[in-house]
Formats: sequence, C-alpha cells, structure tokens
Amino acid sequence: FKHLLPIVDDFDRALASVPAELADNPWGSGVSMVQRKLIKMLEDNGVAAFDPVGEQFDPNRHEAVGTEDASDDIPSGQITATLQRGYALGERVLRPALVRVAR
Repeated sequence: FKHLLPIVDDFDRALASVPAELADNPWGSGVSMVQRKLIKMLEDNGVAAFDPVGEQFDPNRHEAVGTEDASDDIPSGQITATLQRGYALGERVLRPALVRVAR
C-alpha cells in the first residue's frame, strides 16, 4: 500500500488548488470521486491517515522538517503543523507524518 500514498498526496494537492470557478465542474467532481474511492480502498484494507497536530512529537510516527518557537499555549515538543499526513497499517507506520515542532 505504501506505493499508493504518493498518488493520494497528488490528488490532495490537485484538488486543493482547483480554482473556485471550477469547483462545481463535472470533471473536477469525477476526479474527487476517484480520490474518495482510492482512500476508501486503503481504509477498507486497514490503512489509516493521521494528522498529528497538537500531539507530542514521536520520532517513531513523525518526521520533523521544521521548528517554531514554543509559547504559553504551545509547549516545547508539541506538533504545530502537519506538512504531509502520515499513514499507518494498524500499529505499523507506513509513512511518518512530516511535521513542524515547537522548540
């Protein structure tokens, strides 16, 4: 399943950049439907996406690609942003989430 994850990412990026005037276009709706089918197939086979914003950094599940200053609201070691979702098959991490962490 790991080899399908970059395709899910490509769908996410493509659909996130659709101009507002094309949001209801039948072609765009079809592409969105294909994305949903791919995600459902992964989920039906036990693959789950995770977005760890607000969690404590765990090097077994997350890959830090940037840092931000900690504050009163955000303690050191807490994930402040997810740049790319992670995926797991049960308890096994297929791909760690790329994140920013408070320092």
